[in-house]
Parts: sequence; structure tokens; C-alpha cells
Amino acid sequence: MIHIVVVLKIKKGGKGFGRFMYLKYFNHVAVESVYSENGNYKKRSFTFGHADEIIENEKVENIEFTDNIHTGTILHLTLIKDCDLDKGLDVIARKLAERLLVFFVTGGKYTPKITIKEEDGSNQIVLNDYIGPDSNIQQIGIDKTLVLRGKENDWNFTVKVYKIYYSAITNKICLTANMREVIDSALHNFVPEFKETLFELTDNGIQKNYMVKAYVQGDYLDTNVTTERDGFIFGKEDDIYSDLSEKQILREVAVIVKEYFQDDIDQRFIDKKKKVEHYVYSSAPWNKTLLKDVDMESIPIGISDFDLEMRFQKIKFEKELNARLALKDLQEKQSFEELKESEYDSIKSAINDIMQNVTETAKNDLVHYVCQRRKIIDLFDNLRRRIETGKTHKESEMHNLIFPMIKDDRQVEYEDHNLWLLDERFNFTQYIASDEVISKVDHKEPDLAIFYESGLFYRNGENAITSPIAIVEFKRPKRTNYPDDENPITQALRYAGKILAGRYEMPDGLEEVIINPNVTPVYIYIVCDIVPKIEEFARFANLSVSPDKQGYFGYNRDYNAYIEIKSFKKVIDDAKMRNQIFFRKLGLA
Repeated sequence: MIHIVVVLKIKKGGKGFGRFMYLKYFNHVAVESVYSENGNYKKRSFTFGHADEIIENEKVENIEFTDNIHTGTILHLTLIKDCDLDKGLDVIARKLAERLLVFFVTGGKYTPKITIKEEDGSNQIVLNDYIGPDSNIQQIGIDKTLVLRGKENDWNFTVKVYKIYYSAITNKICLTANMREVIDSALHNFVPEFKETLFELTDNGIQKNYMVKAYVQGDYLDTNVTTERDGFIFGKEDDIYSDLSEKQILREVAVIVKEYFQDDIDQRFIDKKKKVEHYVYSSAPWNKTLLKDVDMESIPIGISDFDLEMRFQKIKFEKELNARLALKDLQEKQSFEELKESEYDSIKSAINDIMQNVTETAKNDLVHYVCQRRKIIDLFDNLRRRIETGKTHKESEMHNLIFPMIKDDRQVEYEDHNLWLLDERFNFTQYIASDEVISKVDHKEPDLAIFYESGLFYRNGENAITSPIAIVEFKRPKRTNYPDDENPITQALRYAGKILAGRYEMPDGLEEVIINPNVTPVYIYIVCDIVPKIEEFARFANLSVSPDKQGYFGYNRDYNAYIEIKSFKKVIDDAKMRNQIFFRKLGLA
């Protein structure tokens, strides 16, 4: 059983809702009060009811005055519900002092003396002793007066800031009314640096963690609290109806709290800024031009790289949107010929500002794209190596990196394939089928069948006989055994023959692929390691060895087909060579 002794009855602010909290945690709640009425002393006792009756077993009796009589109330909380109290009384006392701190902060002359003890009266602890300069709960500085100007009146508030050592509660601002805590808000909502745990070092070098709790009092809060004391009747956000809003008060109180910890906050801000810059310069150089637009104040401590990138992308989107809107606004103005000289200079300056934003955004996209290319090249290079078991990576892994299997370009976004590793022209294709059933009668498909426009610079266009066709075949890295019936050159030419025979359709079967065997150019790419059997196949096909000895190339008249065999190393080396100037400019080479 726990006894809470209140020496002085609090007359102000009681709304009669406390019993619900008591009965939530205790099976039995009894109250004993001694009070003076018309010069006579009386004792009233009762218990809280569990059903319809609020008060049960009520007794009121006169008592005779003696020097030992003290007015006050004793609240008996007994039979705790479903709670295993494995903590000592000292731990319970410290937790209670932390939870009931508002009474000591806002009570003034009505501050109660709260004592807890064992059922037999032993081990008596006064909670008030846990609060003070040498205790685990300490006030920082002195009470601060805050004056806020509302729409109609000026309002005075008192702010009291406390350190609570060894507490796991979030740093908070608490708005109080009638000596009760009404609402609270995390400090890091206004000062992100308060998100992490605060600590200080003792003279012995021991780290002491603590949290900060700021209490706010004022007539504005007392007169605008709801009956249930669970909120205020003024708005949470700024509006036209409330003289002051919750957000206004909390924001200004946060400024006061921040002043107490300015040195720590400044250091945490510097550390946070270094983290953001390190992310950009080491992992996301495409965001360099956006660094100056980042609101460092609002970035939370400990933000993840993913969330940080999302912030940069949001900035990029807003800059693009603003540039488009500004350009549209200029386009709607009168023509330059009708402008006065002063107006022309103004609009010319506006155009320059817009173009600068557009240019920065374009640079951002280009840098991001080039960095992604570098990562893809490195990943493709890693797939050449053996895995821990000594086996090689599968053909499907190489295939999926360049273009996902069992899909076509209607299912794969332009940015999600890496056909540029083989040939930059593949970025401008009209239709790509990856192991897709594109034949009307034969379901043995090439690894990749690619149809692209003769102009090479358009991703969409007409289905015409002059539009080239490309076929790509992948073989497993380090494969050496190729039976004659698995000659990749023969396989690719067989696929080309089917396409030239009119056995394939455009997407959704809308029309056949229009071809002319004598006109439609065919490009065949085979990606594999150059081993003796591949060299043999290349000689039989009359292909020439490439200058770097890492591949073969040639032309087959029967199929109007250009054939190129590339080793995995050649794919990587050629891709690096094409992109080397960009890598060097970004410091990625």
C-alpha cells in the first residue's frame, strides 16, 4: 500500500477528474480529510465507487482540537491492478517526483509535501527532497518572463526550465493551467538539436544523461483551458480567432530554452552540417548545387541518408516548379518589342534568374546520372568475379543488370535499364523485348530483341523497314564449354532470320514488325568471355579480331547483319572510356 500525504489542501484548479486516474491503476481508493469549518474541526472520509456511485462509505465527524491537529488530506491508494512492483521504493519515488513535478513547479504557496512509505510505515520518503540544486531534478537558471503580443492583448508567461537526470523521457515543453500539466510538445519539433540525448561530464569524467522539461504558466493558459484539462480552447495553429495559438507560445518558449544550451546546440549544428556535406561530397555529388538551398536548421539530428536525399529531391522539384511558373508568367507578358527600355531590363534580369535555376537543375540531373553509371559499371565488373563458393555468377544476373528478364520496355522505365553498357544508341530504342514471347509461332526467344529508329535519336517512331533491329545474347562469365549446337553466333542469326521472315509482332500485337530482308539492318551483340571455342566460332563466321584482342566483329551478307562479340572486360573498358571525361570532372575516375 502507498500513502500520499498532502499537508495543504489545494483549492484551486480541481476539476474532479482525478478519481478516474486513481481507479485505473488501483482497486481501492480511500480519502481522509481534516478541515476547519466555522471554527470547528471535522474529519471526512470516503472511498471512490466503482459503479454508479462516485462516493461511497462517507463519514463526517467532529473532532476535538489539539496541538497535534493539522488540516490536510490523506489519499490511500491500495491494491495495485496487474502491476508487478519489482522496483524499490527509492526508484518509485524518483519516478513519481518526475511525474508529479508540475505540482512543485506551479504550486507556489500551495506546493504540497508528498510523502511515500511502506504499508507498515517504514522507509518514509519525501518526494520534495528529490527536487533541488543537489538533486536529480534541478531548475536551470531562474524563472523567465515571456511577453507575447496577441491580436488584441499582451500576455505574460512564466517559463521554468528543469534538468531531469537519468530520465528516458523526450525533451519537452509543457503548457500548464491551474497548476496542472495540460499539453506537451517535443522540443526537437522547434530545435532539431534537442532530438538526441543530452549529457554532461562530472569532475570524475562520468557521463550523466539528462532530459529537459520546460513548464509554462500564465493567465492566458488558465482562462482558456478546457473543462477536462486535456487541451485549450484557442487554436493549435495560428488563426484569426485566437489571440495566441499553441504553436506561437511553444515556438517562443523553445527560443528561451535554446539559450540555456547555446554552446551545445551550436556544436551539434556544426556536426549536423558536416554530416550533410559529407553525404553530398562522398555519396551524392549531384546535390552539390543544392547545398546552399538546404535549411540546415530544420534537419533532424541523426537523419538517414535516404531521408536526406528525399529533402534534396524536394528542393530540386520546387526549384524546377518555380522556374516553370516564372517562365510561364513571362510568356504571358507582352512581347519584347512593346516593352519600354526599363521594363526590358527588368524582364531580361528575370529571364537570367530563371535560366540559372534551370541550368543548376540540369547539372544536378546530369551529375546524378553519371554517378549512377559509375556504380553500374562497378557492379557489372563485380559480376565477373567468382562468388565465395568458387562458382561464377549466373548469366541471368548479368542479363538483369543490363535489362530485366521477362519484360519489355513498356514495363521497364527508361532510367531502369542499362543498355548503354553495350551501345549508347540503345538509349533511343522504340521497342525492347527481354526473353519475351514476341514470336507468333516460335517461343524460343533471344535474350534481347531491340527495335530502334533509323535516326537513332528518337525513342519512339514509325514501324518502318529502315528501322534497325538489334539482338543481344549473354553467356555465363568464365564459361568455356560450348557444344557446336550452342554456337551463340548461329543462335543470334537464327533469331534474326525469324524476325526477317516476319514472325514477330509489335507490342500488344497491333501489327507485325515491318521488315525487308534486303533493307532492314540487323545488329548482333554477343557478350561472353573470349575462350578457345568462341574464337573458333568467330573464325568460322569470318569475324575479325578487335584491336584490343577482347572481341570480334564482322558482317553477314545473308542476314544484312553486323556482328560483334564483346568480352565482359571489353564491355566495362568501353563503357569507362565513353564516360571517362564525365568521371574525371566529378572526381570519380
